[in-house]
Parts: sequence; C-alpha cells; structure tokens
Amino acid sequence: MTVFYIWYGLAALCAAVFAVKTYMRKGRLSICLGNMLAAAAAVNVAYIARMRARTYYAASLSTSIYFICIDLMVLALVHYAIEFTESRKEPFPYKKLIYAALDLMTLADGAFLVMNIFREVVMRYQFNLYSVYAIKYMYVAKNGFHFHMGFVYLMLVVTAYVILLKTFSIPKIYRGRYRDGLLVLIVAGLVNYIYVSGKLRISIDLTILACGFAGPMLYRNTFDYTSRGMLNSTRKMILEYMGTPMILFDYEDYVADTNRDMRNLFPVLNNQERKINMMDFMQIASFKDLQNTMTDQVFEWYNPGEEGARAYQCNFTCLKDEKGRDIGHLLIMKNMEVERDMLTQLYSKQSFYTRMDNLVGRGIYPVTVVVCNTNGIGLVNDVYGWRKGNQMLRLAADLLRDNLPQTAVLARLEDGDMAAGFTEVEQEYAVRLFENIREQYRAVNDTGMNTDLEYGIAVIRDAGTTVEEALREAGDSMRRKKLMNETSQKSSLLDSLTQTLTESDYETEEHVERTKDMAVRLGRALGLSDSDLGKLALLAVLHDIGKIAIPHAILLKPGKLTSEEWEIMKTHTEKGYRIASASKELQSIAEYILHHHERWDGNGYPGGLKGDEIPLLSRIITVVDSHDVMVHDRPYHKAMGQAQAEEELLRCSGSQFDPHLVTVFLKVLNDEVI
Repeated sequence: MTVFYIWYGLAALCAAVFAVKTYMRKGRLSICLGNMLAAAAAVNVAYIARMRARTYYAASLSTSIYFICIDLMVLALVHYAIEFTESRKEPFPYKKLIYAALDLMTLADGAFLVMNIFREVVMRYQFNLYSVYAIKYMYVAKNGFHFHMGFVYLMLVVTAYVILLKTFSIPKIYRGRYRDGLLVLIVAGLVNYIYVSGKLRISIDLTILACGFAGPMLYRNTFDYTSRGMLNSTRKMILEYMGTPMILFDYEDYVADTNRDMRNLFPVLNNQERKINMMDFMQIASFKDLQNTMTDQVFEWYNPGEEGARAYQCNFTCLKDEKGRDIGHLLIMKNMEVERDMLTQLYSKQSFYTRMDNLVGRGIYPVTVVVCNTNGIGLVNDVYGWRKGNQMLRLAADLLRDNLPQTAVLARLEDGDMAAGFTEVEQEYAVRLFENIREQYRAVNDTGMNTDLEYGIAVIRDAGTTVEEALREAGDSMRRKKLMNETSQKSSLLDSLTQTLTESDYETEEHVERTKDMAVRLGRALGLSDSDLGKLALLAVLHDIGKIAIPHAILLKPGKLTSEEWEIMKTHTEKGYRIASASKELQSIAEYILHHHERWDGNGYPGGLKGDEIPLLSRIITVVDSHDVMVHDRPYHKAMGQAQAEEELLRCSGSQFDPHLVTVFLKVLNDEVI
C-alpha cells in the first residue's frame, strides 16, 4: 500500500506544481488549465484518502469527495479545451450557453454526491478484506452513479469532439499540438472504462495517476509547444518560396539541398539521381569572380541565360561546426535587380557595398563617396501628406541619376539618406556636381517651403580606407551641415513644442529650465547613464505636453476643479503619451510622460502603478516638478518657503514620492543651497 500512496502523492505534487506555474502565466487559458491541474491534484489526494478508509463513514466521505473532484476536473477540462482550440478569428459558438449547462450538471451531480454521504442515493459500500483491489470498501452503483458516470463521459466526449474539430480544421503541419492531447484523452478514457467496468482486474485506477502526471505535457503543449516536424516543413517551404536561389553542399562537397529558384536557374540540379560535385557546379555556373572555395566571399555573377535576373550578388559561406571543422558550403544568390529601394529605385545599401568594394578592389584611385539627404521632408509630409514627401524624395533620386556620371553607383541608405560613389573623381569636382544638383532641387521645389538638399563628401585615396569608413565619414559630414541648416526640422522641433506648452499653460520658461537642471542634477547623483540623463532632460521639458490638449478654462482655473474637470485634467498624461509616441524624436520618453503622475503608494494615475512599477524617470520628474511648484507662485496657490517645501516632501515620502529619491533630492538641494 505504501507504494500506492507514494505514486499518487507524486502525481498530486506534479499536478499542483504545474497548476501554480500555469496560474502564474495569467490569462483565461491559464486559469482554465490551472483549474484542471488543481482539480487533478485534489483527485489524487482524495484517492489516497479513499484507499486509507477503514470505516464506513470514511469510505463514503472520501469517495464522494473523490468523485466531486473528478467532476470539477472534467468540467475544467472542457473549459480548457474550448479556450485552447478557440480560433482568434472565429469565437466558439454558444460558448457561454455550453458553460452554463455543464456547470449546472456539475452542480447537480455534486449535490447528489454530497447527499450520498448521509443517504445512499448514488452508491452503497461493501467491505471486502480479500479483494485484489487496493481499496477495501468497494462501492455498489445505484442510479445516481450512472448519472455521474454518464456526466463524466459526456464531458470527455465533448472535449474529444472539440479537439477533433480543431484538428481537422487546420493544416496538417499544425495538427500535432492537438493530436497528441486527443490521443492521451482517448487512451485515458479507455483505461478508465476498463477499470470501472471490471473487465480487467487492475488494482488501482491508472487514469487518476495519468491526470496528475499529465501536467508537464499539458503545460508544454499549451505554452511551449514546438513541433519538429512542423518546423522542418515550414523551413522547407520558406526556402522553396523565399525568391532567392540557394544551394547547400555537404562536407564531401556534393550538393545536399537546393530550392526552386536555384533549380530554375540551373536545370541540371533537377536531376536527383546525379550527384553533382561543388567544383563541377562552379564550372557549370561559370562563377568567374569566385576566387576559391576555402574562404567566405561576396561576388557578382551576370546570368548569360534566359531564366532569372541578369545580375546577382552571390554570398559564398564556408560552414563550420563548434570545433572549427568544415561541414559544408552555402551559396545564396540575391537578385540585384530586385535589391532596390521601392521608392527611389536606387540600389540597396548592401548592393552599394558590393559594387563599391569591386571598384576599390581594382586599385583605381581616388574613389569618392557622397552621402546626401533632403531637409524639410518631414514638414512636407505633415502639411501635404506622405505622397508629396515621397515625390520630393523621388525627385532628388532622379536628379542624382540625371546629373552624375553613368558609372556612378547610387543607393538608398537608412533614414532617407542617399549615397553616390565614383572613381577618378576629386572632391572639388564632386562639390561642383552636387552644388548643381542642389540648385536644381531648389528650383523645382513647388511646396512653398524652404526645403533643401544637403551632402557630405569623403575621398578614398588608397587601400587604407574602406568603403564603410568613407561612407561613415561622408554621413557624419552631412549631418554636421544639417545641424547648421535652417531648413532642418529636427533643430526646431523642441523649441516649437516648448513654446506651445508655455503659451497654453501657466508654465514659464524659467520653470521648465529649473526643472530640467534639477532633474539632471538628481539623475547624476543617482548615477544614471548618459542616455538616461538625456531622456530626463527632454522629459523635464515636455512631461506636461499633453496639457496643450486640455481646455484653457480648466487649465487656468484659479480655484479648485470640480470632479468632472479633474477627470478631464487627468487625461493630459495619456494625451502627452500619444503626442510623444507620434514623434520619432520623442518616442523614447512617451512611457515616462504617461506615468509621471503615478504615486509611490499606487493611488496615482493613469495606471495606478505602485513602487518600482513606476518608471524611474517618471518618479524623478514627480519629485523635482512638485518641489518647484511648491516654492514658486501659481494661480491656485502661493509659494511656500524652502524649509516648508522640504517638510512637505518628507511628509509625502512613501505615499506620493519614492522615499529614496526624496532623500537623494534633499541632499542635492541642500548642496546647491550651500
């Protein structure tokens, strides 16, 4: 008997542990699965009590509890199956009605089982000392018991039907997740039927053990499911339809795998019976620029055939294992005619590197690299829309094509930057070319806005400078010029927003400047990174930017706000969050704007965050801004003295403010006063 107790105890423990893990995942599906596993743990514990029963009353009580736990377990199983298989696109029909019906049946069966403890309406008991079963008090079924078993099997059938329906409604490669659970359910149901019917003399109910030990499998299937077969099929489909020719050679240099695009390009690969060697393939393909097969290389190949694009960028990679041993070679061919920016039809950055490396590799110097960008496009987008802004970018690209030598390599980089590369062109000549392009751009600008074209130049004179270094140098030169260019929208963004805020609110430029300086001082005292100090300074200026969307009648009201007015005022944090999120330059502080009115005790808004849940930069601004408001006059209050303000900070420390921040802030403040 001890062995039985150990096994059922372990099953209960397993189910309980995974129930806790499941509840921690949160969400409706987690709750349903957690309920089922918790019920499975209770079933195993109740079964132990049933085996240990040595009196008639103990047998009746433990058996009723055991069957009630089974009811709860199968009810939770149905809930879990419906939530687990429910499509995100099509909710399960009549879900609430089904839940209600099954809940009522569970309640009714539970009532009968409770009644059975005092009056045998479901089953009666007989003691058999010589029974082969581990349980000596065996029950004799009455009509109520048949209702109970019918209910349990109904639940199992509903669960099986729901999973079966899901299994056959999705593609084959995704069925494993549901098929495994369905198989376990069917086997468990058969084993239980054999045990209950007595067709085989089994000493214990193995189904109960299975329910307990099923926790890991159910948890994995629900939250951490990975089907190797599905992934292999998916990867194969991706390779077949990726639109990029690919060929893999094994460690013996024979073709191991290809995709459809490579086979279309080289029909000889369609012959599956012929094993093609890598060197033979290289000769067939005539890769003239491939220097050897011992090192990684990037080269260009021009297709002489009719199938496929005319030009490809080829990436040849030597594959090695963790010990550095050769395990094969991979060749990926990118269509250079496709590797273009869709808006400007200029080459991609990688294509630019490849072509420029080839120019530099010929040793023909000087090689000149130019990076240019259009100022004011953001403003054009805001006023006229993206279509007009895109038109201006295409215009700039067309001017590059029309005015630069045909041998020039043109590309579109990140952030709207465009690059051009030439050979045997000195800087002075490149300046004349781009000044001419700039004048033409200004002449055809019909937006009525002061937009401009800015550029930077770098010259490669020997092999000591790489294309990447020259590109970076030219880009940095261009950006330095943009900072001094009046048409650069970025330089005026902060000034514009700050002015709008000061005009809308009672905030003054002095308050903004004081808050920024003190916030940065406090941030330095806390040891914040330089990146965070920059965000903090920006946050100090714009944390109340949402107030520009609050009616002036509320914003400038000298008296106390009504409850309705206060609710409107509180929305300024969310409005500020949306304003900042819409700007690329301000997205990094959007979350801190949203939470700068949270309180340390959790009674703030809008999220009711508490303690360390509140972002640190938001907590800092709360302390600094509150102190500055205390010691300066506002329409709704008179300034208090410095000592009184410090007492107020200490009083609210731990409720409104972070206690640690208050302590550090007061030290910084006193050092400043001294």
